[in-house]
Amino acid sequence: MISNFPRIVRFVANFEKLGIPETLSWLTEAELAELSFWNDSSRRRQWLAGRWIAKRLVTRSSRTDSMRGVEILSRGEDGLGKSPTVSLGGIATSYRLSISHSNQAILVGITHRDARIGVDVAAGVPNTSGFRARWFSEREIKWIESDIPIRLPVAWALKESIFKACGNGSKWDPRSVELIAIEKNRVYGRMHGLDTDPLTMWIRATSSGAATAVWSNIATREVALCS
Repeated sequence: MISNFPRIVRFVANFEKLGIPETLSWLTEAELAELSFWNDSSRRRQWLAGRWIAKRLVTRSSRTDSMRGVEILSRGEDGLGKSPTVSLGGIATSYRLSISHSNQAILVGITHRDARIGVDVAAGVPNTSGFRARWFSEREIKWIESDIPIRLPVAWALKESIFKACGNGSKWDPRSVELIAIEKNRVYGRMHGLDTDPLTMWIRATSSGAATAVWSNIATREVALCS
């Protein structure tokens, strides 16, 4: 068990190798209801892989060894997506959870209490001047165009990671998040014109883009960063 953890980040390049059980007995009734939202088989597999990894992380960091005893829900009563909530044995917890997937890649980040975290896997980001002009500021475009193949997916993934960490349930709008500065393992951003707190970041290049994670500096002690 990982006790009093500040942060755990888990990246899996190919979830097909995880050996997720075909039986769904590890899901609660409410989670099965959320799974039924997805009709496409590939999206269902991605959803299951993200939940499997997230539940494993929670069981490792808590006093439960029951996957079904961990419930992760990310849809409101209106059916719309929301930030994931985590319950243990039916009791709400202070865990903060972020999940992203693209193709076979899965990225999960978890903290607790007041520490913010956001993750994203970006793949197939359109490499056109029109796309960049629509969704990025002049400052961001200047940074991206110094190395487009590498920096374009990184910038896109960082935008969404920051939004997940700091958006507080607002509607996703790429233009509302601006990257102000990137320094080694730290990113400075702005949301809706207001500076966010500096965030520590992790970046991993993937075969089709980039995976990124950001977290608030309250969670400074490293516990697990797996790939």
